[in-house]
Order: sequence, then structure tokens, then C-alpha cells
Amino acid sequence: GGGEKPMKKTALRAECEARGLSVDRTMPAEMLQARLRLYFESRARQAAAAAAAITPSWAPSEDSLSLARAAAIAPLHALASCLVYSSSTGRLNEGHFNDPVLLWLALHLCLEDTLRTAQAAEGRVGAAVPGSALVCLSALYAAKQYSDVAPAAGALLALAATWNAVAAAAAADTWRLNDAVRAEPLYPHK
Repeated sequence: GGGEKPMKKTALRAECEARGLSVDRTMPAEMLQARLRLYFESRARQAAAAAAAITPSWAPSEDSLSLARAAAIAPLHALASCLVYSSSTGRLNEGHFNDPVLLWLALHLCLEDTLRTAQAAEGRVGAAVPGSALVCLSALYAAKQYSDVAPAAGALLALAATWNAVAAAAAADTWRLNDAVRAEPLYPHK
């Protein structure tokens, strides 16, 4: 037959390493191929589980969530951060982006991205519930920190935090709907 030519061992090792799989130089090509196959099968199962999740009828779609983040939430974050940055005269780290107040928003965004990965890419509807609550709390704390420096900045972040509250309610309702079909704990699991 005219099948594909097998990949060389160095190319297989490079493919494994590019995907974060642990490999070493002594592994035979068959073992490297098996690791890649298992990786791709696992990713396909995760994507299928995420796609199979039942979502509440009132919840916004994933496309509208992405659009709202890009068109509304990100500009609110940017404007609020500009207000804090510009009003930082006389404060610790004035005129620097490593200002502790600005870093609270960075921490919130890190938590939000981690939650989005667990929820959307991995389909972990249970772990998304406490994760969403943590994201809401981090957004509110960042808004409080911003408000202490520039009240208008705090108000803008609080407005953006309402979107996190909607997402948290959707995550909790999604878990409720799916828990009846396939029980999943409210903590990360394998």
C-alpha cells in the first residue's frame, strides 16, 4: 500500500515535547508513537465531554461570551487600569506597571483564564462552580483596590465583574443540569 512514511524518532520526540509530554532519548519510536496516540485520544475525549455538556437555556453561548469579553470587558479593564495608572502620583511604584493595585487585576485575569481552560477545553463542569466563585471574588477585590485609588476605575471594574457573576451563575446551573446525567464533584479530579 501507499501508506504514509513513518515519522523518524527525532521528529516523534519533538512532537511529544511540543505537547508537553515527558520523553527521553532512550525511548523507542513505538513508545513515542503510543504516547502521541494516547495524547490525541485524551484530547478528543475532553473535547467531546465539553461539547456534550448540557447548558441552561438562559445562559449566553460560548461565542457571545467571547465577543463580550473582547468588545466590552477588555476595554473596561483597560480603561480602569489607565485611570489607576494615571492617578498613581505619589503612591508606591508610581508610574509603573508593577503597581500592586494593577497586579490584582492581573491575578484576576490569570484565575479567569485558568477557569476558562478547565471549563471549556477540559469540560470540567463541577470544578467550574467553585472556580467561578473564586473569579467573582477576585474581580470584586480588584474593583475594591482600584476604587481606593480611583473611584471611577473601581466602578468600571465592578461593572465588568457583573459579567463574572452571570458566568458563575451559568456555571452553577450547568453543573446542576449535568450532575443528574453524570455526577461530577465540585473539585478538580482526574
